[in-house]
Parts: sequence; C-alpha cells; structure tokens
Amino acid sequence: MGGIELIRVRDFSEWRGIGNALPVRGIAGGLAAVVLAALAACGGDGAVPPPVDPLQPYRDQVVNWRACDPETLGGESPAYFTLKDRLSCATVRVPLDYSNPGKGDAVVAVSRVAAGERSQRLGSILINPGGPGGDGLAWSLNLAALWGGASESTTTGQQLRTIAQRYDMIGFSPRGVGASSRMYCGTSGLLRPEHHSSDRSEANVAAMLFNANALGDACLRNPLVKYINTDATVRDMDLIRGLLGDAKFNYVGISYGTWLGAWYASLFPERVGRMVLDSSMDVTGNIDVNVVMQPMAMQRVLDEFIAPFAARHPDRFGIGTNAADIAKVYRALPEPMRVAFGQQANLHSILSKTNRVAKGAQLVAAARGMNQVLIDNPASIRDFSVLDAKLMEYEFVPDSFGDDIEIRGLAQAMLQPYLQAYEPTAAPVEFGTFNSVFNTVVCNDTAATSADPQYWVRLGNEMAASYPYEGGSVTRSLCATWGGPSVSKPPVSRAGASAPILMLQTEFDAQTATEGARRSFDALPQAHLVLVTGSYSHGVVPESDACVDATIGAYFANGVVPGRSSTCVAPPLPYEGPTLAVRMAKTGVAETDAAAQAREALRTRLDAISASGARF
Repeated sequence: MGGIELIRVRDFSEWRGIGNALPVRGIAGGLAAVVLAALAACGGDGAVPPPVDPLQPYRDQVVNWRACDPETLGGESPAYFTLKDRLSCATVRVPLDYSNPGKGDAVVAVSRVAAGERSQRLGSILINPGGPGGDGLAWSLNLAALWGGASESTTTGQQLRTIAQRYDMIGFSPRGVGASSRMYCGTSGLLRPEHHSSDRSEANVAAMLFNANALGDACLRNPLVKYINTDATVRDMDLIRGLLGDAKFNYVGISYGTWLGAWYASLFPERVGRMVLDSSMDVTGNIDVNVVMQPMAMQRVLDEFIAPFAARHPDRFGIGTNAADIAKVYRALPEPMRVAFGQQANLHSILSKTNRVAKGAQLVAAARGMNQVLIDNPASIRDFSVLDAKLMEYEFVPDSFGDDIEIRGLAQAMLQPYLQAYEPTAAPVEFGTFNSVFNTVVCNDTAATSADPQYWVRLGNEMAASYPYEGGSVTRSLCATWGGPSVSKPPVSRAGASAPILMLQTEFDAQTATEGARRSFDALPQAHLVLVTGSYSHGVVPESDACVDATIGAYFANGVVPGRSSTCVAPPLPYEGPTLAVRMAKTGVAETDAAAQAREALRTRLDAISASGARF
C-alpha cells in the first residue's frame, strides 16, 4: 500500500469526547442540577416534573457581541469603513452532538451588520455562500454594503436599500470552517502520483481509488468527523435564529447553501420566513447525484457556450468559425495539457462567470496553439526553454495584436503546469479545510449511490469519454467506502408547508446543473423560480442584473414573489452589444463605490469556492 497504513474507522459509538480538537464543555453536571432542583420543587407530592430540555443552556446563553477583527472579514475594505459602526462579531456555543448535548460543545463564529433602522427591523437574514466548506463570515458585511449602497434613484435600488435598513445581515463560519471549530483530514502518509482523470489506464485508476480511500480514512480518523454534516449546521442556524430573537428564519443560500436551506425548510417548515435559494442543487435525493451532474454541466459550457461564442468572433480568437471543431480542441489535448488547462480555467473562473466567456475562448485558443507547438516539436515536448521560445514565435491571432499577446500569455502560463503534470509526484495524504469539510459533509449527509468502488470506475470510464474535462473524476468517490451517513435527511416534501421560497438559477450553470435545480423546483410547490437565460454564472445574487435585483428587492422588502416560473434575460455577451462594460457595471449610476467593491468581493469569494476542485 505504498507505505501508507490505512485504518478504516466506522463505529462512532465508542467516542465520548473530542480531545483537544476544539473547546469542550460537558454540561451533564449542569443538567443533573436542573433535574434535582425540579424534583425538589415538587415537594415530594408525587407530581411529575416537566421534562428537562437539554438544549436550554444553549438557548439561554448570552451572546457577547464585540468589534470584529477586519482581517477575518477581508481587511479594511470600503465596506468595512462604511459599516463598522453597525458591525459586530461573536462566538456561539453549539452542541457538538444535538442528539446527545452532554458530549460537549463546538463553536460557531458569527458576524452581524445591524439593521440601519432598528425601530423598523423585520428580522435577520442568514447567509451561506456554498461549499460545503465555504466560509460565510464576511458575507454579512459585503452583502449589506452591496444592497445598502444601491441606487436611491430607482425603485429597485430603494428596495435593496430597504433590506439593509430593516434586516440584520448575518454571516457565519459553519462548523468545521474558518473561525469555528475546524475539520481537518490528513495523515503522515503519501498519495500515489495521479494523472488527469481522463487517463483511464489501470495504473491511474488504481491510484485514484487508492487516494480516495486514503483521504477518506484521513477524514474518518478525526474525532470531529461524525458531527460535520448538514443536519448539525441547520440546527446551528436555527439556534442562531433563536439567539437573535427572531421568530422566523430569513436566508440567502448559494449553491450548497440551497441544499442547506432546503434541509432547514424540511426540518422546520413553520419557521421559514423569506428564503432565497440561488443556484440550486438537486435536493430531492442523494447529494452525490449533484457530484455526477457537474462534469456534464461543465462540458456543456465549454462545448455549447464558449465554443459557439469563439466561432462568432474569429477575428478575436483565431480558431475558426465552426463551433463543433472548436469544441474538439480540448478533446485533442494530451493528458498533461488537460491538467494545465484546468488550472488556468479555475484561476480565471471561466466556467463560473458568464463575463469570463471571452477569457474562456482565449484559453481554448491558447491550448490549441500550444498543442500545435508540441506536435511540431516532438523531440522537445519536455524542454521548457525550447517550448517557451516556440510559443513566442507562434502566431495565435495574426490579425489582432492585442488578442495575440493575451492568448500567448495564457499559453505560456500553461507551460510549467503542463511539464509538472507530465510526471506527477507524490503528495501528502491531506485536504485543506475546504475540501475536508466538503467531503465529510457529502459522505455524512446521504448514502453513496453505490458502495462498490468498481461502480464508480465504470461510471468514470463512461463519463470520461462523454465529458473529458472532469467526467472521470467521479471515480474518486470517498463515500463509496465511507461506511454510510451519520444523519438522516428529512423528506423534502415537508418543505412544501413553508412560506414561499424564491429560487434563482442561470440557464447553463456549470456547477449546479439546471436539470437538478428544476427537479428541486418541481418538489417545492411553494417555490418561485427566476431563470436567467443566456447565462452560465454560478451565484446570481452578486451579479449586476437589474431584473433579478428587482425580484430580490420586492421579495425581502415587501414579501412579493413573482409568478411560479419567470425569466430574466442576461445582458449581451462581450463584443455582442453594449458588452463587457454592461456586465461589469454598477447596477445604477448612483451605486456607491463601497457597493461596487463589495460586489467584486462577493464574486471573488465565490470564485475561490469554484476554484477549490470539489465545489457547490
């Protein structure tokens, strides 16, 4: 086993504490005292004392709100200086295990931007940006700045400003993440060198299976692992709601945040106030269905959005006018170049933001040119100096000097990653915090579609052929040998009893496929879906879309929802109308600089989740 000792831990029944993994405070003694006091109060007359609520100490805790450290929220930004007088942070104690609170505590970090008009406060809005594993602590600040700095000269702007004036905006680090009790997966072992997932050789598939098993074991060794799941986070959010003094739960959830929101609505339908589910997962079944849909949706953006766009602008990209031929460029790349292409695609977020479509077309042009250089110089395919010199000579777009320079720069940026991927090296058995939480939640929430690793090998073989960009990655299923979920998912049918929910989705979302969002919509009879056509952006709330902003403003400010299903049309693509400037502009001429910068901060944070590898 390559020197790695693997121990599979499946039985959590013997765990009684978590050592030094996070602050622990047993409350059994306190509960015993409460019980004795209750019995004493009965005076021995045989009356049955009222049941003791083991969660009452958490509900009665005093939250110590204090000034936030700006570095935990992205630094001293314009949003910070604009809102710091209304901004505060706290740490909330939550039960490590809601089914047995006596096991001790975890902690959840919370931020709050207080409503500007306290006398007209409608409640709080909690925010989750996705993941699982995304940190939402700074989202309260940036979303309050975005909406609070909207134009005063339009009805939509006034409604958005009303949200920031009448609601507390609440960000938090979900358990396992950021400033909360953190989850970590790692051992002292080494992973096997692994090529791109489209390499379906016996050796590479074996490495993928070995690495998935090693990383899964690393997560299962952590005593926190059982308690990092959606059910616990939902109950943490409800505890926060109660501590804020709110009868209703108002919420904005993006990507995985929609899974989280639907779980909340299924568990506590009567407590749902106003809930926005943005870029929705398929919440109707197993969570890994979403993992399987993602490669299809990503390949669709490459083949059916970026390729036709490039074909319409041969003068800018120099790769012809036939979209089908352009879509074949990626499929013709050697495996190490696919690794390099993927790194640049993540760096520039070409599959998560429609306004990066031109950068995506440039990347395809750069890959085609670099591949031609490799074909023309077979004796130098691993010689950096020769390849770099040849790339300098290659004409990518002969008739457009500026585009040629940009595309050449992308090709040169792929050179070093290509050489590294040619002969990959061993890496530690380790996930960062984001992927530690992502994989733990995915495997703890629902059972894997199959517990047979060979099922995932066969599926990976099929998907690698159809969706070569990432289709083969489904073989890396940690959940196949995880041992099953640690919680039970509530039936989504229960969410139908909640108040109206607003769903936002783009037509070609590459990370939460629209097919899955529509299944969620069909399962939520009280939901109202707004589909943004002509867009593949993941995360609609931070986009500059006046139509969507009007819907959000009316919903939170006045409780008004659109029809059961409606559409907003995305702005024109670059070079095809009042273009890039429209997509990147403020929502109104009077939007503040702090609001514009907050929008970019939100986009940047979503991009970081998208670039993490495994992401919702």
